[in-house]
Amino acid sequence: MIIYRHMELRNHPLMVCYGVPNWPPVWTPANPRDDKPSLRGEIGALKYVLGQSSENTCFLLIAHDGGRYIGALLFDDRLFCQQICNLLQGCIGLTIKEIGDSDLSHLL
Repeated sequence: MIIYRHMELRNHPLMVCYGVPNWPPVWTPANPRDDKPSLRGEIGALKYVLGQSSENTCFLLIAHDGGRYIGALLFDDRLFCQQICNLLQGCIGLTIKEIGDSDLSHLL
């Protein structure tokens, strides 16, 4: 008998870079001339995803409180990075919290 357990994206063991959890990323203002500070947390809604599998990096663009912010997810595992970038492409419009709640038990 196989027992499946719920594994949220934010807690998945491969959501790391050099052993450090990468979710949620630090959010930096997308406009460098913006005086807004960098932000942390599961905030905003996902607007765009760009994967750089050759560099094990997935860039995210979010909208939050009238501004746009960029975050980078860096991974140890290149294949998992590609899987997450592909998964996130289907999450455009969802909140970062909703994405963090996503069940990734199928990727264990």
